[in-house]
Amino acid sequence: MTKELAYFLQQILNTVQLATFYVPLAVAFALIQAITRKVFLSFGDVAMFGSFAAVYVCFASLLSGYDELSSALISLLIAIACAGAFGNVAARVVFAPLLKSSSQAFMIAAIGFSIALQEFMRLQTGGRDVWIPPLFQDNHLMLWPEPFTLQISAVMGFSTVLAVASILGLALLLTATRFGRNWQACSQEIILAKLCGVNTDSVMRQTFMVGAGLASVSGWIAAISYGGTSFSSGLMLGFKAMFAAVIGGFGSIRGAILGAISLAALEVLWSATFSTAYRDVGVFSFIVFVLLLRPEGLAGIGAQRESEML
Repeated sequence: MTKELAYFLQQILNTVQLATFYVPLAVAFALIQAITRKVFLSFGDVAMFGSFAAVYVCFASLLSGYDELSSALISLLIAIACAGAFGNVAARVVFAPLLKSSSQAFMIAAIGFSIALQEFMRLQTGGRDVWIPPLFQDNHLMLWPEPFTLQISAVMGFSTVLAVASILGLALLLTATRFGRNWQACSQEIILAKLCGVNTDSVMRQTFMVGAGLASVSGWIAAISYGGTSFSSGLMLGFKAMFAAVIGGFGSIRGAILGAISLAALEVLWSATFSTAYRDVGVFSFIVFVLLLRPEGLAGIGAQRESEML
């Protein structure tokens, strides 16, 4: 294997690792977009909330004598449960009453919700980052030691499996359960779904719960990969995942996955080629360029039914 080929393969692995952050969160955005026809800006901060739950529980588990794998799994389950419950409460108290309001009112409520959540976590932590001991740092699979080191870390493999499993689980949920059938009906036409006896308020609350759970998966991956979290960590991650969902196709699950992978590939390509100081400038310029060329998104499904997107 040549040095150039090994370097190229390492960048592919880096893209996969970064995509594990973006894909679950972008899909969470698409879930809400599909049934509300509105942009929900708060999932990045829900991911941040889940990452705090993961860090606290993981740290407590390590102190209690659990091994790294058990601590990671326990923290994942608790993070998903906490975020799901939080999403249910937010849907009931804040967003359900605004479904019939304008898109601007819904967006303003989402922004206010994000600010309130950020400030709550800032006050709770005193504005400090929260850290845990790095997990699985000694576990690396060396695929090719020379002439360029090509390796996969245990965290990368674990996060990739988790991201793929979460999307496959969501696909099963949407195609093989009553909630999934109701969600697809609401995503096609929520008024007709209501006339057919679907409890649209319940479907929306359940969708918020599922979306918050997916967001917490992204938060958990970020916290475990980097060994900590911050009250401001959800802002940029949330914006990028939201734009990934938008450039993939408004309300499209498949498009959100495609957009998230494209965004991750662009970030890795930029970092490998240019200065990282201008990476976000390049990323958002790419997003604007794509939306100018294809306002309906990369998947090109602007007028299609949601059942055709899955």
